Amino acid sequence: MYLCLRLDLDYVPWDTPDAQDYGHGEPAMVLRLLELARQTGYKYHFFASNRVLRAFRSAAETILNEGHHLDWYCKHPEAFDVRYHEAQSLFAQMGSPATGLAVRSIWPEPELHRRIPEELTFLSAAPGPCPASLKLYPVETRADRESLRSGVSLRNWAEQVRTHIRQCATLNQPVTVVFRPQVLAKHDPRGQLVREIAELGKLSGLKNRTLREVHESQAGVI
Repeated sequence: MYLCLRLDLDYVPWDTPDAQDYGHGEPAMVLRLLELARQTGYKYHFFASNRVLRAFRSAAETILNEGHHLDWYCKHPEAFDVRYHEAQSLFAQMGSPATGLAVRSIWPEPELHRRIPEELTFLSAAPGPCPASLKLYPVETRADRESLRSGVSLRNWAEQVRTHIRQCATLNQPVTVVFRPQVLAKHDPRGQLVREIAELGKLSGLKNRTLREVHESQAGVI
């Protein structure tokens, strides 16, 4: 079983609402997390939105060059066709096509029968509906950002995640934990929570893997 450290990138400097809540620290936080990975051997699965790929192409290329996986953060599934066409072009420019996508919560019901391009093979989302052509890797806990917005403190969110990891390890079940570097930049700028959660997963017998690694392994690609 595995622990996936999923990092969702959706910060741009002109995003006033999120910047008012969490500041402008995401680009620096990504660099800190990459440094933490160099020190510890962690491997992250980044999911980036179209606007991040447009605004911070060099950051996306750095993520790939550091050996982490990068796929598409589908911010608005209801506009899948138009947004994926652009995402496909942005990933192609980096020479690393997306093979998976992530959404914030669940895949919306009206999209169940939408034709998904064959190059997309897996989905990271909350348990629920999933297009038939995609393999769903469920996220059983809320992301840090969504928990904070519901009134849960980051400390309490982290404790809920730790409890979930222990339970899943006991049941031999996989875990995906979703972080927003923009949130971490404000509330955990040293990345201590990421380190603690990753180390708990390791101590609990969960191997640090990306969803792409898991999916390719199950498909017999690696």
